Parts: sequence; structure tokens; C-alpha cells
Amino acid sequence: MDRRSFLIGAISIPPVLGFLSSNVAFAVEDSETSFLKVSRVLIGRNDLSPDIARRIETLLAQRVPGYTQKINELALTCTSAMQDPSQRTALLKGLSVDDLDFALAIAKPWYLGYVGTPSGSILKDDAVFVTYLDAQAYEVVSKDLPRTSYPPGGQGWWQAVPEGVTSPAMPERVTDWTWQPEGATGVIAKPDPAWRAFGMGQYASVELARAALPGAKAKPTRPAGNTAGAATTPKTNPTP
Repeated sequence: MDRRSFLIGAISIPPVLGFLSSNVAFAVEDSETSFLKVSRVLIGRNDLSPDIARRIETLLAQRVPGYTQKINELALTCTSAMQDPSQRTALLKGLSVDDLDFALAIAKPWYLGYVGTPSGSILKDDAVFVTYLDAQAYEVVSKDLPRTSYPPGGQGWWQAVPEGVTSPAMPERVTDWTWQPEGATGVIAKPDPAWRAFGMGQYASVELARAALPGAKAKPTRPAGNTAGAATTPKTNPTP
């Protein structure tokens, strides 16, 4: 699915269709920001949180060059869809490449709950948390898939067998928090040095971290794609 199809298809998700009738216009009030008005059109929901909208907008305004002009222009473009949701698909299909990129930058935090790009390396991670419970990626499947969080029941809530499923017998006391599987030592193993160094952001990959360990056979100098600031073995000049 390409980027334009993602935006167009967002409103086709069953929970969204159930909430927003094609005959109901998107809510528009003079006191609302252009960002919230545009977000309602892009996401296809009238119940988006103004507080979350402010968080997302504050972050995007700091990261997107020319943000104020872009959001005002996109709000003007979205005016027809605000009054008539049936115009939404045609509007999104007609967005320019630049407007489409900006629209996706707005939609992404609403769906994922953060602005930026998370990374396994702290040297590249620029993600900033916005929301968890209201992330649309969870909302559209909430009827069948609970958000990952605290257990939805008391101790051993998960042992109830789903209807139509025959489960094998479970060990006694398996629902007891003090239960330990057979063979468990209770001793926490020391972390692998390479993984530890990688996890602390000292290297851009586990392979680089392992190659830099004392006694390693090969120590790369600066492989392609090395993250700026990541530790590597210094390159030496040959003796003349």
C-alpha cells in the first residue's frame, strides 16, 4: 500500500466507519486550531482529543520547516471535506506530493502515538511520546485486541480457556506468582559484553561492538552506514 492509499483507506476501517457516517460533516468550530480540523479529515474521526492535538502540533511545529504556512494551506484545501465527508477521498487523491508528505507527517503521530522515529540505537532515536491509550493503531482494533498494558483481570486471568479450545493440563500452582519452572536457577546471568555496549549506544550494531572486544579477530575501521559518534576501532596509517 502506498502512502496516498493509506490515508484514503484509513476511514474504511470498520470501527471508524461505525463511528462516522458518510452523511455527518466533520465538526468545525471557530475556536479550534487548523491542525485539529485537518486531523479530523485525515484520520476520519470527529472525536480526536484536543489535548493530544496540541502535543502533536507543538512537536511538528518544531520539526517541520514552514509549518504555519503549510498547516494553513492544508486547512484551506480540506475545507470541502470538513463540510462534506464524501469529498474526503477525492481530496486526498488530489493532494500534491508536498501536501501528501505533510498530511502523512500529521497522520502518523495520531496512529502510532509518537512523533519522530524510534531506533534501537540511542544515537539515532528522535521519537517523542505523545499518547498511548488514544493511539489510533490501537483504537481501530480495540474491539478484538486489548491494548497491551496491565492485566485486564486478577491473578491468573489468562488461564480461562477460550470457547471451543481444548487446552492441555497446566502444572499445579502455575498461576501463583512464586511459581518457578523446573530447572530455573534464579540467578541472573551476566550480560553479553557486545550486546551491553550496543544497548548503551556505544556502537551502531552488535557486530561492531563484538569486533571491538579485546581479542577479537577482526576490528572494522569504519564500515558503510556507521552512525556518527558510534565507537569504532581507530584507523592507523601504514609505516612509510
